[in-house]
Amino acid sequence: MTALGLLFCGPAAFAQQAVDASGPIDLRVVDPEANLVEALVVNARLPGPAWWKVSDADTTVYVLGVPAMTPSKLEVDESVFKRRVDGANVLIMGQEADISVVRIVGLALGGKRFFITDKPMRQTLPPELRARLEARLAIMKEKPDAMDDVKPAFAGFLVANAGEGGDVSIHLGGVTDRIREIAKGKDLEKRPRIQSLPGYSLVDAVKSLGAAPQPLQELCLDAGLRQAENGEGGVAITAERWARGEVRAVVSADRGFSRCLASTPAIARTLRSGQTDAVKAVTAALNTPGKAVAVIELRSLLAEGGVLEQLRAKGFTVTTPGE
Repeated sequence: MTALGLLFCGPAAFAQQAVDASGPIDLRVVDPEANLVEALVVNARLPGPAWWKVSDADTTVYVLGVPAMTPSKLEVDESVFKRRVDGANVLIMGQEADISVVRIVGLALGGKRFFITDKPMRQTLPPELRARLEARLAIMKEKPDAMDDVKPAFAGFLVANAGEGGDVSIHLGGVTDRIREIAKGKDLEKRPRIQSLPGYSLVDAVKSLGAAPQPLQELCLDAGLRQAENGEGGVAITAERWARGEVRAVVSADRGFSRCLASTPAIARTLRSGQTDAVKAVTAALNTPGKAVAVIELRSLLAEGGVLEQLRAKGFTVTTPGE
């Protein structure tokens, strides 16, 4: 079994849902990465992925936005990154999902206890969502009632990451690992200090969905189905566009199951904490004259109230890839 970073999104039809007992609320308020700052969504001019800059009078932090999910093999022009990380005071690696293969297998095999449902799950679904689930189960060579004993959110997680034969296969893209390799490489004249910011457990995030109310459960199933329906081909196309610096195309792509996670209040708080940590780290890096590099998940970087907008509010100069 390989490991895979998750890229997540949900449908416009689910724009308003109840996420707790208080009644319907706008999920865009919950999801810290739902809305992006349009002025910051700019395609790259240099070769390779897009870069933003945050600067003050004597320091520049070069910020690379990375997608949440990439295939294991991806051709990326590394020349700009190598030039910028060489001699940098620090390389800041932003919040990432902690994915333990052992825990993922355990969740897939024994996680049902967090998601047991009182009545057959398909009976609780709108007709269109039920039809899509049954079609996906058929592709997975499973019976229509194969997931009737679990809640929709868990079914969404399983179908989003089901490989051939129904086995859950989570693939971590090698982008951030490759970045660390370059930063530690002997071919740099001056290697940076690497600062890895706190991550979060993907398994614990999925478990927290067990108590989610039905509307959010359905959003999560829809998000998982969308990820499955797009397949690895969709992930590969989006990653290739990222590697070419096509930011607008990347952020407009379906987010898959991450839309479910980001719309869950407890998980949304964790994502906001990651933004706060990144802002603090970049601010600290700006205290040392010279240059630094930060690698931050793309939507967290560009979101309304996200990393770049917070840094701009602090008075730092933010430069887009098009400038």
